[in-house]
Amino acid sequence: MATEAWHERTLDAFLRGLRRATGNPGGGAAGGIVAAIGAALGTMVCNYTPDEPRARERALALGLLGDRLVAAAAADAEASERLGAALALSDSPDRSAAVFSAAADACAASAALGELALTVAQELRTVADVGNRHLMSDLAVAADITAAGLGAAATNLRGGLELAAAHGDPAALEASYRALVASLLAARTDARALADRLGEP
Repeated sequence: MATEAWHERTLDAFLRGLRRATGNPGGGAAGGIVAAIGAALGTMVCNYTPDEPRARERALALGLLGDRLVAAAAADAEASERLGAALALSDSPDRSAAVFSAAADACAASAALGELALTVAQELRTVADVGNRHLMSDLAVAADITAAGLGAAATNLRGGLELAAAHGDPAALEASYRALVASLLAARTDARALADRLGEP
């Protein structure tokens, strides 16, 4: 599955990949694909709002974000597989260094997904103001889905930091990503609130 282009995968193939004990794809990639689905739903709402220039602009932005999320999810899946391989190494003086390096790469992949999901969440808030009023329930679903993507990125980033701390000095990594984790969790709360508001009858 690692050699198959992501854009050529069927949903069934992706789900079958998630079921396997390979880490490629894993939870981070799943969160990225979920956020890409949120972006796609937001794009749909915009495309049902053809007479609003801001909606057309948001449709273009969300479409690009969705493509970038799919690519970032693929990168995360590969980082996850490398981390699993490092963890599977037999005990040796080199194992901790290998795990730490792989955990740092996994953190970077999670952070990339998180940054993109944050931007999707921001775009959806704008769509809530300019999008077709008849499709707010779809936008509510998009916000809920994006919240899940935000949470996945935060969870995996925290997990990567914890693993790095068990195998080396995580100070630099924690300094790099601490604020991002907080932003992801806050944005998840905001996205859920937006979903609740838009989904009200």
